[in-house]
Amino acid sequence: MRNSSFLLCAVGLLLLFQTADVFAQYKIREGDEEGELKSSTIIVPYAFSTETLGFGIGVGASYGPKGESFYYGTAYATDNGSSFVMLGGNNLRVPWVERLHMRPTLMMGYYTHMRIFVDGNPDFAGLERAGSNESSPDNYREEDANDVVVDLEFRYTLPWGHYRDTAVHTYITDNGILKEKPSGSESWNPLESGQSTLLFQPYYRKQYTDVEGKETLYFQLGYKHDNRDFIPNPHRGYVIKTSISHDPDWLADTRKWTSLSGEIDGFIPLWDTSWSRQQTLALSAWAAYSPTYDSSTENDGKPPYFTGPRLGGFWRMRGYPSSRFHDKAALYYSAEYRLMPEWQPFGKIGLLDPLKIRWWQVVGLVEAGRVAPSWDMGTLHTDMKHDFGIGLRGMFHASVGRIDFVVSDEGFVFSAMLGQTF
Repeated sequence: MRNSSFLLCAVGLLLLFQTADVFAQYKIREGDEEGELKSSTIIVPYAFSTETLGFGIGVGASYGPKGESFYYGTAYATDNGSSFVMLGGNNLRVPWVERLHMRPTLMMGYYTHMRIFVDGNPDFAGLERAGSNESSPDNYREEDANDVVVDLEFRYTLPWGHYRDTAVHTYITDNGILKEKPSGSESWNPLESGQSTLLFQPYYRKQYTDVEGKETLYFQLGYKHDNRDFIPNPHRGYVIKTSISHDPDWLADTRKWTSLSGEIDGFIPLWDTSWSRQQTLALSAWAAYSPTYDSSTENDGKPPYFTGPRLGGFWRMRGYPSSRFHDKAALYYSAEYRLMPEWQPFGKIGLLDPLKIRWWQVVGLVEAGRVAPSWDMGTLHTDMKHDFGIGLRGMFHASVGRIDFVVSDEGFVFSAMLGQTF
C-alpha cells in the first residue's frame, strides 16, 4: 500500500473545510434555514501516516465571515523531520471590482524523503527517462527537499447566463440536494445558461534539494464555461475549460516554456429508485501539450516535472504518486458512477452532529491516461495506464469532502481531499 492514513486525518480535514464554498462564486442556503449565513471559526487537530512522511500530527483552522468567502490554514510536523505550512483564502472579492474574485494560496514545506520522478537514479542511468510512460516505478530520486508555492488565482465572471445580474449565485437546497435556482444546464447557449469566467493565474514554485533546484514563475490565461446545475455536486450539465500557461524566464533559475490544456466534463442523470436519492454518471476528458518541450535538451522549453502535461496525484490518475508521469503531451479519461443512497444513518449518531452531514455518496471510479513524447493520438491511446477504485463522498454543511481508495499496477492509494474530482 503506497499511502495510508488514519480516519482522524480525513475527518479533521473535512471539519476544517466545512464552511467552504469551494471552486466557484456561490452560496448554499438550506430551504429550512432563515436569515443571513453566520460567521464560523473552526480549529481541528488531526493525525496521519504515509510511506514518505511517516507519522505526523497537525492542526487546521478556517474562518468563514458569511459563507461567501473563507480563510484557512494548516500546519503539521512528522516523525521523520518533515514539516508543512499552508495559508489561503477562497472566493475573496477584490475591492471595487464586483465580478472579480481571487483565491490566494501560500505553501511552504520541508520533506526529508521526497520522491521525485526525474532522471538521476544511478540504477537507471542510460536505460530510460524517469517519468515517461514506460519508466519503472522505482526510477525516482528520494531527497531532502524544500518546497515553496505562491499561487494567486483571479477569476472574472462575465455578465452572461445565470450570472448576468449577479456575481454570486445562491442555491436553494433540501438536505443538501438542489431544489431551486440551478446555475446551469438549462440551455447550451453560454449567453443564456451557466457561468462564464476569465482566468488569470500567476503561479510561483521553487523546489530545491542538495542536488539541484527547480523554479518556475508562470502566468496562466484561461476561459471556463461552467454549465452545471449545482457546482458542488452536479447532477446534470457540463464544463468546458481551456488555458495557456507560459513562463517568460524572468528569474535566475527559471526557463522559458509554454503549455496548453483543455478539459470537458459531463454529467448525466440516471434513473431514480426507491433506495437512492440520486444517481449520476460523471465523465471527464483532459489533454495537455507543451509545444516548447524538447526532449533532446536537458532543460530548454521543458516545464518542470510538477507542472505542464503530467499525470498522477489527487486529481488525475489517483492510483499513482503525484507527478508520476510527465512528458510533452498527456491525455486522460475518467468515469465515475455516483450513487447517493436514500439510507442516511449519520443523523442518528450524536458524535457526528457538528459535521452536519447532508448526504453521502458511494462512488465507483475508473481512469485511463498516458503521457507521450509527441502529440499523436495513436500513441496516446496505446499502452495507457489504468486504475480503478471506490470512493466515499459527503456534504458537510455547504462543502463536499471525499475519500478515495484507488488501485493501479503500482500499488494502492488512499487519499482524503476537499471537493469532487470534477
